[in-house]
Amino acid sequence: MPIDSRALDPAAIDSLVNDIDIQTALALTRANSRAMAALSPDSRRQIITAIGDEIRIQETLDDPVARIVATLLKGHLTELG
Repeated sequence: MPIDSRALDPAAIDSLVNDIDIQTALALTRANSRAMAALSPDSRRQIITAIGDEIRIQETLDDPVARIVATLLKGHLTELG
């Protein structure tokens, strides 16, 4: 059933659009990483190394969002194997 956007608060619409943008960006990033990892063994090593480096960077930041990002990246790294 379609959402009647007239019934939604503009802030709620902005939040929904933002959530959709974020989910889309994350899905594209995961797909891109999988595709790059599948190109060759060297490509796979490079992407895994780059994600590992980013995890370490995020873990050094004293920020709750960075800790969440590091955890999500670890999950992504696990998916890549």
